[in-house]
Amino acid sequence: MEDCIPQSGEISDPEIYTFIFHILTIFMTPIHVYGTYCIFFKTPSQMTSVKWLMLNCHFWNVLLDLSICFLSIPYIFHPTFSGIALGVIDFPELEVYLVITLIGLVTISIWSIHENRYHVLFGADNNPIWCLMRKPMMLVNYFAAITYFIPPYFVLPDQNQEFVKIQEILPCNLQQAYASRKVFILSAGKDFPLYCCFVFYVLAVGQSIPLFFIIIIKLIRKSRKKESTASLKTLKMRKKLVIALIIQTISPCLLISIPVEYLALATYLNYYNTSLNRFSMILFGLHGVCSTLTMIFVHQPYREATVDNFYWLMMCRQNSKKISVAPTTMHS
Repeated sequence: MEDCIPQSGEISDPEIYTFIFHILTIFMTPIHVYGTYCIFFKTPSQMTSVKWLMLNCHFWNVLLDLSICFLSIPYIFHPTFSGIALGVIDFPELEVYLVITLIGLVTISIWSIHENRYHVLFGADNNPIWCLMRKPMMLVNYFAAITYFIPPYFVLPDQNQEFVKIQEILPCNLQQAYASRKVFILSAGKDFPLYCCFVFYVLAVGQSIPLFFIIIIKLIRKSRKKESTASLKTLKMRKKLVIALIIQTISPCLLISIPVEYLALATYLNYYNTSLNRFSMILFGLHGVCSTLTMIFVHQPYREATVDNFYWLMMCRQNSKKISVAPTTMHS
């Protein structure tokens, strides 16, 4: 029987797996910093109403990336709710809660952006009930994101007893520790943590999807009405911003849906594949940088600023080459 933590020189090797996440951290850090710069200094006045909400979403995405790729580096033994943390912090109980909670906070921050678009475009004038409900609902949503994964911690199993059961389930030889990192087992069964996640995401997605379609339908209806030239220009700008925000939020969600669907299917089928488990976590780690890159390139002000900055860097490089070549030419 092969080891659950193989040292084979492949992606499942803990050293290579950790190295991949360290490379991702080095790669994504300047991108996240540049994304923050764009939000602070390149957001035009037309986007002021959504600026701080975009920064809020970006902030939670960056924290999620850092928690996965640097702090925890989860090495999971799915379909069991167990794994080890290979990151700089060896505190898996906290790290599991942190990662799951940050995913919830990212979800609610995306909902907040779409809610803001609805409120600014339609709700403030046409839906006074929503104006009264929106802030309490936002507080409830953020409170739910922080607390929805606390219940499983009230029923943590005895780690030694549950480890024996997991050894019987997994088709590989699992040691209780790797390089002094102990295996952490979140739940004795599969149901309770999944129920907590399911209830939260049904509530979150159940709020986001109606807002998404209401905004699209209302914008289409408005564009079909006969408006003045100024109104049409304003409407066109609003549509561009809404479309950009939709692309910004959907693209990373599509990326993260791949590992989520695999993990859900593996849980249902009780299927274990160590390479796919590693690959799914790497895709999770790419979620934040994908979100930042999408934000930079779908919003015209950020895209234009990026092109200008790239052009300026190229010009500086060419000028520095000319300066370094000039003395040699004069000497000859």
